[in-house]
Amino acid sequence: MDAWKQWSPSCPVDWQMRPPEAGVEAVRRELLAALDDCHGTDCDRLRWRLHTAERAQELWLLRDQILEAVAHQHCLALARERIDGLLAAFGTAATGGLGERVQAPGSFS
Repeated sequence: MDAWKQWSPSCPVDWQMRPPEAGVEAVRRELLAALDDCHGTDCDRLRWRLHTAERAQELWLLRDQILEAVAHQHCLALARERIDGLLAAFGTAATGGLGERVQAPGSFS
């Protein structure tokens, strides 16, 4: 029996950790690298969201916020260049049809 169930046996929740989908860690590292030279509370909050995402789709939805953070700290051209550089990583890691959408030109926004 799990240790937490000893002090709360009536708890109906059975917590189970799931491993991340294949390829998610590689995409997560690339997204975090895009924020390497960005600082501040908003960027820290975004890094936390990147670390807690479990699926490639969750990471995909955070790319607009990465674009905004990089554009705010640097410029829009650099932000778009970084996001465009991430599309290949999403194409290899995404499941459930997301890969087809990633390949479309101009799909970063």
